[in-house]
Amino acid sequence: MTVWRLLDTGALPAALNMAIDEALLHLHVPGQSPPTLRFYQWSPPAVSLGYFQRCHAIDLHACRDLGLDVVRRITGGRAVLHQDDLTYSVIGDSSQGLPSSLDAAYRLLCKGLLEGFRLLGFEAELGRDQARSPHGDVCFVRAAIGDLVYQGRKFVGSAQTWHGASLLQHGSIIMEPQTKTWSLIIKGSSPEPISEKLTSRMISLREILRRRVDSGELKQALKAGMAETLQVEFQAGELTPREWALTEETAVSKMIEEGSHDYGVKLSAVLA
Repeated sequence: MTVWRLLDTGALPAALNMAIDEALLHLHVPGQSPPTLRFYQWSPPAVSLGYFQRCHAIDLHACRDLGLDVVRRITGGRAVLHQDDLTYSVIGDSSQGLPSSLDAAYRLLCKGLLEGFRLLGFEAELGRDQARSPHGDVCFVRAAIGDLVYQGRKFVGSAQTWHGASLLQHGSIIMEPQTKTWSLIIKGSSPEPISEKLTSRMISLREILRRRVDSGELKQALKAGMAETLQVEFQAGELTPREWALTEETAVSKMIEEGSHDYGVKLSAVLA
């Protein structure tokens, strides 16, 4: 059975989280990083913007006031709020069992996620939305391929990018309700109406299962679902020195580019 690496990097700043995913993808191309499933969270909470999302309705001043960092992903899609969520990423290629087309890769990896949620005790399904949402700047108001919904409401949003034959797919799983924060960071919106609209389109694991889901429980279920679907064995590992070096280099540029917080310490201290 093929062996993949399992990484759990915990809660890290936004620029660092995105830099790790980017480093894993770029080093996977020349075979310097193994196929990897990674879990991570965000501290402080953050908003990630899609790579092509240059114009948006996200109020950056409101984000700053609420202590939310803002960072740009290397994947497409719309804004995602990383507050009380779990993020996963998958890096691999066709030689490791992944399809070589966008749609087929989405469907396979989402099948793994769906199996994980079955283990948690509920059935979800793939998104099928075709039309644009009236709130197109927010990822979770539209559920297309790569997204998962429960009774028509989205709780997992995923995005992809490819570098050569290597794929990065990462996605956010909403664990706790987010509509209150969203209503405060969308420009020109009145909190109550926008909150009602978002509530009709989004849902969290707490609302689905009617209990708080521990992140460890969620990771174990998703690991099992992915292992069964991909027919791989996951072995816990760590980032290599080469991966850390590229991560540090990339993260510094992201913090400057996106105007993220000055964390006041070197990245090496953060990672210690």
